[in-house]
Amino acid sequence: MKAVIMAGGEGSRLRPLTCDMPKPMARLCGRPMLEYILDLLALHGIREAALTLRYLPGQIVEHFPEGTYKGIKLDFVEETSPLGTAGGVKNACQPEDDNILIISGDALCDFDLAAFAAYHKKGGAAVTILGKQVEDPREYGLIDVDDTGKVAGFIEKPAFSQAVSDLANTGIYMLSKRALALIPHGESFDFARDLFPLLLSRGETLHCWEGQGYWCDIGDLDTYISCQRDMLHGRVKCSLPEMGPVTGRPTGVKIQQPVYIGKNVVLEDDALIEAGSVLDDGCTVGRGARITGSVVLQGAHIARGATLTGSLVCAGASVKAGAMLFEGSTVGAGAVVGEQASVAAGIKIWPGKKVADFSRATLHVKVGGDSRFFFGDDGISGQVGVELTPEFCARVGAAVGSLNPGARIAVGSSTHRSSEVLKDALTAGIRSTGAHVVDFGSNFASQFEFSMNFCAIEVGVFIRGDSRACLQVLTEGLPATRQIERNIEGMLARGEFVRCSYDGMGDRVDMSGVGALYRSHLMRLAPGGLSGLEGRVRSQNVAIQSLLRETLEKLGCGEGELTVEISEQGDRLRIFEPSAGTVRGHTILAMCAAGEMERGLDVALPYDAPRTIDSMAAEMGRKVLRYLDTPADNSDEKARKLAKTQLWNRDALMQTVMFLHLAQRWGGVSKLLERYKGFDVASRTLETKPGGSAALLRQVSRHQPGVITEGVLVEDKRGVVLLKPLKRGDGVRILAEAASSETARELCDSMEELLRRAMKQQAANGAESSGPKGIS
Repeated sequence: MKAVIMAGGEGSRLRPLTCDMPKPMARLCGRPMLEYILDLLALHGIREAALTLRYLPGQIVEHFPEGTYKGIKLDFVEETSPLGTAGGVKNACQPEDDNILIISGDALCDFDLAAFAAYHKKGGAAVTILGKQVEDPREYGLIDVDDTGKVAGFIEKPAFSQAVSDLANTGIYMLSKRALALIPHGESFDFARDLFPLLLSRGETLHCWEGQGYWCDIGDLDTYISCQRDMLHGRVKCSLPEMGPVTGRPTGVKIQQPVYIGKNVVLEDDALIEAGSVLDDGCTVGRGARITGSVVLQGAHIARGATLTGSLVCAGASVKAGAMLFEGSTVGAGAVVGEQASVAAGIKIWPGKKVADFSRATLHVKVGGDSRFFFGDDGISGQVGVELTPEFCARVGAAVGSLNPGARIAVGSSTHRSSEVLKDALTAGIRSTGAHVVDFGSNFASQFEFSMNFCAIEVGVFIRGDSRACLQVLTEGLPATRQIERNIEGMLARGEFVRCSYDGMGDRVDMSGVGALYRSHLMRLAPGGLSGLEGRVRSQNVAIQSLLRETLEKLGCGEGELTVEISEQGDRLRIFEPSAGTVRGHTILAMCAAGEMERGLDVALPYDAPRTIDSMAAEMGRKVLRYLDTPADNSDEKARKLAKTQLWNRDALMQTVMFLHLAQRWGGVSKLLERYKGFDVASRTLETKPGGSAALLRQVSRHQPGVITEGVLVEDKRGVVLLKPLKRGDGVRILAEAASSETARELCDSMEELLRRAMKQQAANGAESSGPKGIS
C-alpha cells in the first residue's frame, strides 16, 4: 500500500515557531513530527510514501538525504503552484495507484492504519474517511454519518451553533482509483470543498471509520505544547528518543518526571524542571531557573532565576536573568527577553526581536493580539474596562480593517457613553489600516442594520452596552459569516494587521443623518396610515420610544390602551391589546410574513423562526428561505440575498408598523389573529460542559443524518422542536413550537429530559473509559 503525506503547510497559526521551518519539521520531544508519522506508517507495513512539499521544501528533503526512512522509500514531490489538498495528492500519484492512504504531515496520532485500510477495502467505498470524536468541533471539518458508517454530509469549521456532530475529519483518507480519477491535473482542488461533494453528487459512497486512538491536530501553539505533554504522560503510542546525560555536575537540581531532556543540555545549580517540560538538544538552564510545563528548543538559553510557565522558547532564543514568561507566551528563534522583563500570557515575540530589560511585553512584538477570545451568540462581549478595553477595540478595528484594506467599514453604537468611547477606539483601529469609516453615530442595532443596507456597506461593527458591552460584526446588515469571524480571530491571535503610512490613514465620514431615512422607511410600511387605531409605546431605549411614538402619531394612531413594548436594541417586541391579550414576538413575525406572502412575495427569515410560517407559505403557494446566524459555507446564500431586501424580519419597529397596518385592514388585532392558525412557542437553555453541545447533539441526532444546518430539528406529533447549540458550545437552546402554549411547554419539558438523560449517559461512558480521549 502506498501513502501520500501532505507536508506542504506553512503553519501560519504556529508562528513564530514556523517562521523559518515547514510545519512538519516542528520538533516534538526532540524529533520532527514528520518522523513520528513515518514511524506509524512503518509500523503498519507501508513501504512507499510520497511527500507533497511547498513551503521551505529543502529542509524536508535535506533531513532525509538517502530518500528512505526505516525501510520506507520516500518520493519528494514539490508543488510549483498551490494545488489544494486533493490536487497535491493527485500530483504525487500515478494513474494506476489504487487504495492510497492519505495522511496529514502536521498531526500526531496512533491509529491502527492497517485496520482502517482493511475496513476500506471491505466496504468498497470511493473514499473512506478516518473520523475522530473531538471535544471542541469549531476548528475541524465535521462529518455527518448514519448508523452504517455511510457519510451523509460535511460542514467545515462551524460555530457551535451549527455543530450538531462532534465527529471530526482527521484528514486521513483511503482513496480509491475511481476517486483519484476525478481530481483534475494541475488545478487547485480540495478534498472537503471539491472532491467529496462531487462524489456525493455522482451517487458514490463515502464511508467513515471512527478511530479509537490518539489524534492531535497541531494547529496552534497551545496544542503544540500540550501534545508534547501528552507524549510525556504516555497518552499516545510513540517512540521518544533516548534522553542524553546532563552536562556538568550541578547540585540541587530537581527534575520532576515526566520530562524530556535532549543531548548536551546544561543544567546549572538549583534549577527546577517540572513535569511536562521539554528541553531539546544543546539548551542551557541557568542557576535557580524554573521551567514549568514549557518547551525549550535547540540551543536556547534560559538564564539564572528565569521562570517559564507553560511557554515556548524557540531555537537559539535567550531569556535573560530573572525574566518571566507566562502561560501561552512564545519567544521566536533568536529572540531575546531582557533581564527582569516579563512576557504576558499569550504574547508572541517574533524571531530576532527583543524585549527590553525590566519591561513588560503585553502586546506581541510584531503588534498585539490575544488568541483566547472568540465570538459568542451576542458577538464579542465582556466587561467594559476588563475584557473590552479601548486598546482591545482598537485591535479589533485593525483586524476588521485588514479584512479588505481600503474598503468602507460601518460603525455605530448605542447611546451609552462607554459604547461611544469603545466605538471611537474601534474607529481608530480601522482607519490605521487605510480602511474608511462610515460612522452612523449613536442609535440602536436595528437602525444600524438599516443604515448599512441602505448605504450598501459590506462589513460593519455595532457596539452596545453600558458596564457590559458587546461588539457585533455584521455583513450587509446580517450576522457575519463564520469565515469572517475566523479571519478576525486569526488576525487578533497572530497580530498580523495591515499597517499604512502617516498619509495613508483612512477617512471617517459622519452619516448619522441616515436616521431620517429610517424614519421615512417606517412611514412607508403603512401606506394608508393607521387612523382609527390607538396605542402607546414603551421601551427602555428613550430614542426608540420617541421615534416610534412620533411615527405612529404621524400615521394617525392616537393614544390608547394598545401597548407596544420594544427591547432596548429594537430587535424584540410584544403587543398588548385588551381584547386579544398579549401578542408575543413570534406571532407578530408570523403575521408580518403572512402579510408579505399575501402580496405574492417569498420571505427570508432566521433559521429559528417559527415553522408554522412554512405551513402558511405552502397554503399561499409561496416559499420561506431561512438564513443562518453564522454560516460556515454559502448554503444560505439565496436566503441572505432576499433578507437584505426584507429588513422587517429582524426589526421590531418595522414589525410594529406592519402588524398594526394589517390589524387596521382586518378590523382589529383580534380579527387579524383569527385569520391564521394559532400556535405558541416555549424555550429554555440547557447548560452543558464547555464544548459539550456538539457531542450531545450528535448523540440525539444519530438517526437523522443529512444536511447540517443550525441545530437539530425534531418533529413530534404534538409539534416541532429545534435544538440550537450556543455559539460558545456550552449549552443548547430548546425551542418548542405547538398549537398551544401548554403543549409547547410539554414538548420543552420532554426534550429537556431526553437531553439530560443523554448527558448522564455521556458522563457514565466517560467514567468507564480508562483510555485517553484522543484530542489534547
